[in-house]
Amino acid sequence: MGNRVLSDGGYLQQAQSKIFTVCLAVAIVMTSIVLPDRVCRGYTQTSSQIRIVIVKSRQVLDVCQGNTRIKSYRVCLGLDPYGPKRITGDRRTPEGEYFICLKTAASKFHRFLGISYPGVEDARSAFESGIISRDTRDDIIRRVTTGQAPPWHTKLGGWVGIHGYPTDEYQRRWISLLYPKPHNWTDGCIAMWNFEVEELFSTVEVGTPVTIEP
Repeated sequence: MGNRVLSDGGYLQQAQSKIFTVCLAVAIVMTSIVLPDRVCRGYTQTSSQIRIVIVKSRQVLDVCQGNTRIKSYRVCLGLDPYGPKRITGDRRTPEGEYFICLKTAASKFHRFLGISYPGVEDARSAFESGIISRDTRDDIIRRVTTGQAPPWHTKLGGWVGIHGYPTDEYQRRWISLLYPKPHNWTDGCIAMWNFEVEELFSTVEVGTPVTIEP
């Protein structure tokens, strides 16, 4: 009995920690993929510029150069993944043509690559639907067409980006257990394992085009 230095609660916590570690390791192996097909189908662009193509229905993020896929990742999306993002709080991931407008390591989700949502088409559609004013529409269009981040405080929402898992250990543990990858859990962002977003972070720059397909 002298070696029993942990309480029953301590043993339980230790067991839970081991289970979490094993589950996380298995999930990483199962969901970190590189597809054998190297062609970004549907894209005949000959430019050597790096771009990101996200296909929501497949939960895949491709890093492309021209029409060649150089890396592919499984990703998690918004909790309500069907359809394009329309308003703040709808927990949907946008659809359309965007670009990386912010790149920061100072994020509670390890790394953050901000996406230029709302874009031009989002602003035009929202204005026609009466969601935003003409001035807000024009402000979004002006900023996006000049390569700036759009305003992220409008009714359309903002701060949509590609990021990792929470830096807080408790939050990261429970998100990983309750929403094991590739289950969707974000408020509309695109989430990757931390080591994956580090790879992407080192590959892309502000201005990198981002296509998000249904």
